[in-house]
Amino acid sequence: MFEDPVKEFISWMRVIFLTVLIVLGSRYFLFEPVAVHGESMMPTFEENDKVMLFKIHTIENFDMIVFKAPNGVNFIKRVIGVPGDRISMKDDQLYVNGTPQAEPYLDKNRKAAEQEGLMQLTEDFQEFVVPAESYYVLGDNRLNSMDSRVLGFISKDSVLGEVKIRLSPFEHIGFVK
Repeated sequence: MFEDPVKEFISWMRVIFLTVLIVLGSRYFLFEPVAVHGESMMPTFEENDKVMLFKIHTIENFDMIVFKAPNGVNFIKRVIGVPGDRISMKDDQLYVNGTPQAEPYLDKNRKAAEQEGLMQLTEDFQEFVVPAESYYVLGDNRLNSMDSRVLGFISKDSVLGEVKIRLSPFEHIGFVK
């Protein structure tokens, strides 16, 4: 009628151990919550926003990633170019493989720059090709972002994951664009 208390304890310890193992394994191999620091992705992300980082990913143009910068700090930026892409900027117009790209996430920053008398968010640069196993990234706050313009190409190996979900603030919870 009554089970052995030792057997029941061992049974509960197995459940707890497996639960901890699944949670830690998921965090290490599948996803991880990350806090945003700095202004380089404003207004897309603000200081202390929380996002979910997915570690299994296929990175494409305009995805947002977190990577470990050469100085050891984790940065969040938008992927502008993937391996083999031809990237250039002329008169604040981004070109990927010769095709002009819309960047609606820059609209608020463009308006702010115009109010300060600045004509461009991003300085012009000649066309280049993104090397294999690398990405070219830019922050959405182009006037205040340490990105590939300073750091150079981002190695595929330094990418920690892709940002897909915002966890906070509460009014902005959901999938990111």
